[in-house]
Amino acid sequence: MNQMFKNSINNINERFNSSRIGKFFALEERSSKLSTELRAATATFLTMAYILAVNPRILAESGGTCKPPNGDIFDPDYEMCMEEIKRQYITATAIGSMIGCILMGFLANLPIALAPGMGINAYFTYTVVGWRGTGIVSYEAALTAILIEGCIFLILALTGVRFALAKLIPEPIRLATAPGIGAFLAHLGFQTAEGLGVVVSDIATAVTLGACPLDKRTPIVAYDDACAMDGVCITSDAYTCDVLGGKMTSATTWLGIVGLFLMVTLMAYKRSSGIIVGILFVTFVSWFRNTAVTYFPDTLDGDARFNYFRQIVAVEPMDMILAKYSNNLAHAGIALFTFLYVDFMDTTGTLLGLISHLGFMSENGDFPRSRAAFSADAISTIVGSVFGLSPVTSYIESAAGVEAGGRTGLTAVFVGFYFALAVFFAPIFASIPPWATGGALIIVGALMCRGLTKIKWDRVDHAVTAFVTIMLMPLTYSIAYGIIGGFLCWIALQIIFYSLSFVGIKLPYDSSETVPVHPIDAVQKTAEVHGYEEGSIKASEAA
Repeated sequence: MNQMFKNSINNINERFNSSRIGKFFALEERSSKLSTELRAATATFLTMAYILAVNPRILAESGGTCKPPNGDIFDPDYEMCMEEIKRQYITATAIGSMIGCILMGFLANLPIALAPGMGINAYFTYTVVGWRGTGIVSYEAALTAILIEGCIFLILALTGVRFALAKLIPEPIRLATAPGIGAFLAHLGFQTAEGLGVVVSDIATAVTLGACPLDKRTPIVAYDDACAMDGVCITSDAYTCDVLGGKMTSATTWLGIVGLFLMVTLMAYKRSSGIIVGILFVTFVSWFRNTAVTYFPDTLDGDARFNYFRQIVAVEPMDMILAKYSNNLAHAGIALFTFLYVDFMDTTGTLLGLISHLGFMSENGDFPRSRAAFSADAISTIVGSVFGLSPVTSYIESAAGVEAGGRTGLTAVFVGFYFALAVFFAPIFASIPPWATGGALIIVGALMCRGLTKIKWDRVDHAVTAFVTIMLMPLTYSIAYGIIGGFLCWIALQIIFYSLSFVGIKLPYDSSETVPVHPIDAVQKTAEVHGYEEGSIKASEAA
């Protein structure tokens, strides 16, 4: 029976590969098949499905188009309006992601999924519009800035300028981008909002070991003048376990760790569906109520989640967020500039990192249909703004699908199909707990660090630039800041080298040459030049 099933799947794969659709997506040329692309899409979608829950919550905290009665942002009616906005954003997030994925799949033929970017959505809410609309830029003006940004990006993509700018990225930064994204993914996987909750905030050291249960968590607040004098303190998801203790006693964390080892074990035995099985296993266990690992605890938030979950099918309207633009851009200039450079760096870093991981990158840094890929990203941002979304961008979680075998745009199209289902089954997809996907992010992050071997570690300028790029991505919670930091480091070093050359102080090696920086490495290189073998007596004499 099992062999008959395998034969049927193989026949379907062969027929599909030889069909017009199979040839359009170049499945045979890229050594892929229908079942592999579907499996890859499932892995990608399950890994990034948290966006259906997290993005609406973040964007809704901007207040959207809700107007507080008498300016009171804590009025119950205002909070009810925000809750309605949040549910509408679930539909908007699903539709915006669906369109972005389908565009990337058909235009660029790449297995890269798109969705509203994490990080830049927080910038939209907490910096530009402000928490509950307390910023200097109105919600409508901010959306208009995103629309303009998308149009600018589309022009840059179609003219080739966007890729020309991307090609200016120095080699150590380009090589460090994929490992840096891997570190960023693992960082997400270890945290609470998108992962296991092992890493939490700390009052003194910023981050520390956590994994304490809900009743042991102490929220971190912004202690500004309003908080100190009026008691109006802005809270967030950040919390510490230092005050009440309970580190590493969270049952959900341990369930997530079990899921992590389940995924690794299956992958070690060459089970390419390991990530999917792990996520589904942890999710299913977490859906039972009245357990220590439930995603629906007996709290107001837990009850709200469960009530929404048991609807199973629900299509939310979007009348409160659809095309809410403004012609008043007096205060949106800075926001537009920031959206431009952060989104440019984020998208460029993600695309180049994933393309490098796929092995599609040429020696000059180009890749197939690069203009189409950047154009799809820009169009997605334009369309996303219509649905009230922050910039829609290429997602680093696509690496999960790449690792599962995704090689063509068919993976992205299937992910788009899953997002289309999510429009109707949002209560189900929005209920995948973060500790179910955290393990997948950690695994993919580890696998993306394979590119570290290509970095010229024997060149100090290359090594430091690459290291700064990699470390800043998880530590600043931004791919863009990592690339910017690497750029600044590289440019500063080149200016120093160039300036010193004018006074006769030149580098002891050519800029294109690799040279050992450790004395022991230098001894070994000298020995190799003289024809001695590693570890021989003559090699030591060469010192």
